[in-house]
Amino acid sequence: MKNKKTILKIIFVVSAVAVCIGVAGAIYANYLLNRVQYEKKEDTPLQEEFFEQDDGAEELDELSPEDVVWEQQDGARRQEGVYNFLLVGEEAIGAGKSRGRTDSIMLVTLHVKQKAIKITSLMRDIYVQIPGYSDNKLNAAYHNGGMPLLVETIQLNFQVAVDGYAKVDFESFEQLIDQLGGVEITLTEKEAAYLNRTNYISNPAYRNVIVGTQILNGNQALGYSRIRYVSTETEANDFGRTSRQRNVLMAIFQKYKEKSAVELIALLPDILSLVTTDRTKADLIEYISLIVTMHPDELQTMRVPIDNGYQNANIRGMSVLILEDADKNRDALHDFIFG
Repeated sequence: MKNKKTILKIIFVVSAVAVCIGVAGAIYANYLLNRVQYEKKEDTPLQEEFFEQDDGAEELDELSPEDVVWEQQDGARRQEGVYNFLLVGEEAIGAGKSRGRTDSIMLVTLHVKQKAIKITSLMRDIYVQIPGYSDNKLNAAYHNGGMPLLVETIQLNFQVAVDGYAKVDFESFEQLIDQLGGVEITLTEKEAAYLNRTNYISNPAYRNVIVGTQILNGNQALGYSRIRYVSTETEANDFGRTSRQRNVLMAIFQKYKEKSAVELIALLPDILSLVTTDRTKADLIEYISLIVTMHPDELQTMRVPIDNGYQNANIRGMSVLILEDADKNRDALHDFIFG
């Protein structure tokens, strides 16, 4: 009888401890999710459209908006076990209280069956249809109607269902990288020289990067990811910039992989506070659980427009990228995301 009581006491204590751990875990998870900044579609004001004038646009073939013929669009594609999220870096420098434009636009895909995370750069100068507004650059959709309109624009023009979004401004981007202890990036001689002599690295004290592989802090990594007028080994202009942005994202991913579970838990409160999203707490828990379960080893990347799939043109004084073969670009994007 005494042994039976002892066993019952042990079961009770173990159960009580398990319950306490579960409650504590739930409380901490809720605390973490409360650090995220949430926003709703109805909280996003509309702004008057404008057409950003670009230096050098006059050197390109000039087209009128009527010269661009839009094909009949199908509905946005969705596939079970594939989740697409819009990740945006906001350029609000000098914008004051008005909404800026998006310096980087990426689709982040979780493909559960393949246990893969895929990153697609959508170049901001792609000429697109914007619901309720004139045709314009892709990043104008964010200026006009914020993240909700940008999501709608991407779904219309690329036929990919977007399951949610997250955005980070420049200051938050810097802080995120600094929280991780910097990221490892390899600089060419031209990139290092450019960063050290321009204000792309906004803090003059950090204009001391070198040629080769090194750890960049947040301010330096932001400057690197924004370089437009220095070519990479294979790409120039905005193509080079989006390539650098993907490099930084892969470096961030690698830094996360190197952290222990204890280190990541310690970092989470500060990192989550830098993110703004339209998803609910329950959604975030589901997606984070998926990533943990998938345990991907690397990021897969691509860019739209694809090589030989676009034309440079001048429309309304803007330097834009026209998708010459929209189906070819769309098929390549769908194959990458869903295939």
